[in-house]
Amino acid sequence: MTIQENQIKQNIARVWDISSETYDSHEGHGIQSETEKEAWKNVFKSLLPPGRLKVLDVGCGTCEIGLLFAEMGHHVTGLDLSEKMLAKAREKASRRGFDSTFKKGDAEAPPFEAETFDIIVNRHLLWTLPHPDTAVRNWKKMLREGGKLIVVDGVWNDGSLETNARRLVSDCCTLLVERRNPRKGHYSREIDSELPNRHGSHLKRCLNISGLPDSKV
Repeated sequence: MTIQENQIKQNIARVWDISSETYDSHEGHGIQSETEKEAWKNVFKSLLPPGRLKVLDVGCGTCEIGLLFAEMGHHVTGLDLSEKMLAKAREKASRRGFDSTFKKGDAEAPPFEAETFDIIVNRHLLWTLPHPDTAVRNWKKMLREGGKLIVVDGVWNDGSLETNARRLVSDCCTLLVERRNPRKGHYSREIDSELPNRHGSHLKRCLNISGLPDSKV
């Protein structure tokens, strides 16, 4: 990793350290109801093979998604660049009595041996990575035979006038009603310029990156 790349990663970690303070309180980040939780679990159950599985939640943040697998009886390892995100994740796992493992590390080059996990999952991660293709290649190496990579992502900004207007109205409402800066914790232009998927990842793009058929992703 070059000095510039290392600096970018450090800056990204600082952004998520800030975001950890309120991350779970936002829609689409923290799971807000039992109904939402059961909906997520039902989707994941439909994808999983039988037995107790080894699951890696890569770029886990507060491990909101990974701990769903722990609730289903699987052993979960969470990996993230942000120490403060991991502190939140450890606290949540401890409070709920899970034997999950958490490790600081780079999602693009996870520090694990090949064929270690049955499931690798991530949510809203690909857009944050300077080298998503490298990340997916490394994730595939860590899957056991028959394992699955589960990517949850979307398109956050299609560049249309309607989308940008909606985001502007949302930001103004947040400033007026919640008295907080909705852009606090967002990436700088310098970081954004390094991210090929900074506006989100379409399904077709995810499949192209992974090199796997949609039945495996």
